[in-house]
Amino acid sequence: MNNKLRLWIVLSLLVAFAAGVLGGIFAERNIFHPRQHTRAQRSPSHPPDLEEMARNLGLSPDQKESIRQIFESNDGKFKELYTEMHDRLSALRSEIKNRIDSVLTPEQKQKMEAIIAEHGERRKKESEEKDKSVERDSSPDKPKGELQ
Repeated sequence: MNNKLRLWIVLSLLVAFAAGVLGGIFAERNIFHPRQHTRAQRSPSHPPDLEEMARNLGLSPDQKESIRQIFESNDGKFKELYTEMHDRLSALRSEIKNRIDSVLTPEQKQKMEAIIAEHGERRKKESEEKDKSVERDSSPDKPKGELQ
């Protein structure tokens, strides 16, 4: 009888441990870090364009023209800011890579270069697929709001 009790205790502990592991995995993926696992599934959101604003807000032609001029007058600022941020991010990435390279052995550096190249190819492929999807979704013969 004593051995049966021990067996049940051990089995109960194993089941409790397995339930804890599965609960931890579920919590990690769905509660603590849900964005990391759904990033590829999300569609990019964008602010409304002028036509959408005019339609939703009931803008008069004068209001629409004024807003168009506001957009145009700030277009250069957006492009300048984008370029500046892109340059700063590139410099930071290079600095980080150089610091990491100083820690790695030559063999590890080679492997790291392969990983970086593979990642770049994967991102390029995903970007091309996304562009194709956007082209399909915004085709001129398909009215906006129509379900697929």
